Amino acid sequence: MLDLKFLGRGAAFYPVEGNTNAYFEAGGDLFFLDFGESAFEKVYRRFDLTRYGRVYVLLTHLHADHAGSLASLMSYTHCVLKIQVTVVHPVDTVVRMLALQGIAPDFYRYQPALDEDCPVSARPVEVPHAQDMRAFGYVISGEGETVYFSGDSAILPDEVAREYLAGKIARLYHDTASHESAGHCCYRRLAERIPPEKRAGVNCMHLDGDYAGMLREMGFSVVEPER
Repeated sequence: MLDLKFLGRGAAFYPVEGNTNAYFEAGGDLFFLDFGESAFEKVYRRFDLTRYGRVYVLLTHLHADHAGSLASLMSYTHCVLKIQVTVVHPVDTVVRMLALQGIAPDFYRYQPALDEDCPVSARPVEVPHAQDMRAFGYVISGEGETVYFSGDSAILPDEVAREYLAGKIARLYHDTASHESAGHCCYRRLAERIPPEKRAGVNCMHLDGDYAGMLREMGFSVVEPER
């Protein structure tokens, strides 16, 4: 089972819930899904990164609440721990971002995809979020099941919705906003796409306010960050 755990579940302008960043372990490797402004301190306090075979960071996009402390992680793992983290993003804009922050290319590995011998696969799905930046969700398969992590997305992609409703994707972890916008998925859009009997497998995240109770009343699940 792909056991996604969360460091936070908040939107960029709702920092009381922490940045919506997640992680899971598989085959002795550690995988982070995004690494926002609040992630490095939490990871520093909670993880012994040297005990894993490999450490990956899969980025959905480069907004600060999703990549804001990535440079700190790269400096720490290279200079202090003497390990090399692999950063995965379908486009190489992350390399330029890290270079502007003083992170040399040899501090880390950049790859557009996971290693072929990785215990999981992560298929990127491009999603609408920002006009000036490409964003991606990931269909992640391994440990006997498949899940979808949206990152920030204005919609639930049709192909992902079909696979979930057909039982090919076990769970959705999806951006769930309280209001309509061009960059995030309002809970009403999810309710239109997902019938009540299927909503328990939709794990709402990236909350921009205190409406988790309403989402649960509608039949959705809500991610619970580690404290």
